[in-house]
Amino acid sequence: MTDPVSGDLLLALKDVDKSFPGVRALTGVSIEVRRGEVHALVGENGAGKSTLMAVASGALAPDTGSVTIQGQPLSAADPRLAQSLGLAIVRQTPALLPQLTVLENMELTRGRRWIGNVGKARAWAQEWLAPWGLEIDPRTRVDDLTVEQRQIVEVARALSTQPKVLVLDEPTEHLNFEESELLFTQVRRLVDQGGAVVYISHRIPEVKSIADRITVLRDGKVRGTFPSAEVNEHQIISLVIGRELDAVFPQKGTASIGGGGIEVTDFRGSGFGPVDFQARPGEVVGIAGVQGNGQDAFIRALCGLGAASGSLRIDDRSVRTGSTTASTSAGLMFIPADRHVEGVFLPLSVSDNIALGELATVSQAGVVRRGKVRDTAQKAVDRFSIKTPTLGTTVSSLSGGNQQKILMARSAGGTPSVLVAEEPTQGVDAGARVEIYNIMRQTANDGAAVVVMSSDNLELAGLCDRVVIVSRGRIVQELNGDDISEQAITTAALSSTSMRERLNEGRKAIRLPRWLRGDYAASIVLAVLVVLLGAYVALQNSFYLTPLNLTGLLALLAPLAMIAVAQQTAMLGGGFDLSVGPLSGFLLVIASFYIVDDVGSIWWLVGFLLVIGAGLGVGAINGGLVQGLKVNPVIATLAVFMLLRGLSLTMRDRPQGSIAESVTDVIAAKVGPIPVSIIVVVAIIIILEIVLRRSRAGLSLRAIGSNADAAARIGVRVGRVRFLSYVATSALVIPVGILLMAQVGIGDPSSGVTYTLASITAVVLGGARVMGGRGSYIGAFFGALLIVQVTNVTTFLQLGQSWQYWLMGILLLGSTVLFATVRKSGA
Repeated sequence: MTDPVSGDLLLALKDVDKSFPGVRALTGVSIEVRRGEVHALVGENGAGKSTLMAVASGALAPDTGSVTIQGQPLSAADPRLAQSLGLAIVRQTPALLPQLTVLENMELTRGRRWIGNVGKARAWAQEWLAPWGLEIDPRTRVDDLTVEQRQIVEVARALSTQPKVLVLDEPTEHLNFEESELLFTQVRRLVDQGGAVVYISHRIPEVKSIADRITVLRDGKVRGTFPSAEVNEHQIISLVIGRELDAVFPQKGTASIGGGGIEVTDFRGSGFGPVDFQARPGEVVGIAGVQGNGQDAFIRALCGLGAASGSLRIDDRSVRTGSTTASTSAGLMFIPADRHVEGVFLPLSVSDNIALGELATVSQAGVVRRGKVRDTAQKAVDRFSIKTPTLGTTVSSLSGGNQQKILMARSAGGTPSVLVAEEPTQGVDAGARVEIYNIMRQTANDGAAVVVMSSDNLELAGLCDRVVIVSRGRIVQELNGDDISEQAITTAALSSTSMRERLNEGRKAIRLPRWLRGDYAASIVLAVLVVLLGAYVALQNSFYLTPLNLTGLLALLAPLAMIAVAQQTAMLGGGFDLSVGPLSGFLLVIASFYIVDDVGSIWWLVGFLLVIGAGLGVGAINGGLVQGLKVNPVIATLAVFMLLRGLSLTMRDRPQGSIAESVTDVIAAKVGPIPVSIIVVVAIIIILEIVLRRSRAGLSLRAIGSNADAAARIGVRVGRVRFLSYVATSALVIPVGILLMAQVGIGDPSSGVTYTLASITAVVLGGARVMGGRGSYIGAFFGALLIVQVTNVTTFLQLGQSWQYWLMGILLLGSTVLFATVRKSGA
């Protein structure tokens, strides 16, 4: 390790204050990080560590104080500015965009304005991923990665920016031992090359092994900075929690004599088995093993979260496997490792989260009694030492340790027969860990059987009465009493020679091609449907393939495809625009006053300028409502829908004002049987698709639709991108209004209204993700083509109008189910 004092100052935070409503997160915090050092930052959850680093990385603006990176001031809360000054951050919860590929995530952070050579970019990403040895394909969508792989991508992405200051916030929480060692190697390499690392972790042994200096935060204040060699683990923990820690683990108990608890026999499922296992009332039983040996699948199958066969008994009663309802009804409560995804309800209050575990107690005849909810929640807050300003505080605003205790209060508050905990102290500080250990031991003392799966062998050794070691899906050893130690657990896990039993031998997993799960899968399916449907109708009616019908079909397709592309733009950014249909009709009505016969050409120019201005203006209004005033997109654009309809009817209460024939002739021009309009529309779609895939603007649009918060944390200007997405949506409706001039030919106030529903249908048929971040303009085009063809086909087959809706409903439902099923399958 280098001498940190002699190095240059790379990161300095001075007198930083930061407050949130009701919470003072940081008070006068100053910290210096020098070249050639690993500077650890430790403290309880809620101590202010992550807030301080969010300020350092430009994700948050301090109320007062300053941030300097490599001698340059961070003048604004701008993650891209911090990155340009040489700082990169790896967050505890990776700020990855799930609907984008690994490569796109890395490229977006890299800041290139144009990806350019895809093959070269892929090789570049692979170079940064290769040291981890997990064979992560840069083309893989982040949503398809495991938790561990996402963490590694987050680290590789940060390192790829070649930072001078690297901030690591709980980087090993989702990594196994080997991956953690690889991370430490990368850390030492960066430090040896003249960089610096800020290392945030609750794992004190890890901090001691990697850090040169250690700064302790408590209650938002610095409690001291110490050379790592001059403080031991006990002293660090005492500084962190502000008191002496008499005992980390509670006294072990003794299991009751007799039956009860949980017992499985010949229990097996995907990734584990056969397993014979039991946990009796009054004991805490640990599940250990090297990561990836089936213990996680086993623990979840115990709780009914995975398919399994064999015998499962709870309190000496047989329970149906693979059913969470059956397990919960039998008295089993589960605490998942990922409290945010599977545990607490972040937008709800503390009282509501706790009450959800005891609905039978707090309700009567299906009606929740608020007074009972408050009493139940207050008892749980007191019993589990949950730190919260009020019972009405949203859980999302609490620290990780308190969130975990709320989850335990909901699960263990009613004294279940069996409590199963998966990584119960993951991401929890030292003080909260002690309280969680006491909660689990007290639950066992109250008569429950407690099962704990943990990757922390020291935790299992200190807490558990028995520990079983799982290797290759089977229990290979059991440790009891004085035989339990961290070394014994580690040795048993690493020295096992068992072999995993081969289940369903001879069957091969179905691996779908990557393209079938990509954004163009829907386009391929729709193209096949269009061809098959067209071939069938052509066999029934020879007029179907004539130039006249082809011209009419393509003329109808052009405006619908264009408005579907407009809707796709809004939806890619996680938005929605219900006003696209009435806007197209409104533009036609405007044109009917100016682009008419018997007026000078100057008025035609005025008319076109007004059409363009009105389109852009409506987009700006939509963007302002959604982004500026934070109005829900559906409500905002529905209101604009109504206003545009009212304006159209006010301006033209009936169809009037014929568009100049010389103008409509130009718009309706053809090259043979092919309308020029469809050629122009296809060209626009191709250009937009290239921009969507190859430009920073396209990546940014999909990024905010994928996860706006994560996008903001890596420097995407979410507000600007969202606002401009609505302006672009309305801008793309302008050509639709122009096409309607030729198609309708008169200022009809009812024109275009049906396009709103049709545009949404086309986009969904095209395989877009309704919540944003995923889709393609080509898919929207083929969705529009199928809609036009269905309308055309029902006429040729002499089917009633109802069949148009029947066919579209069946196709829409079928495609939605198909694409959802394909995306859930393995790639």
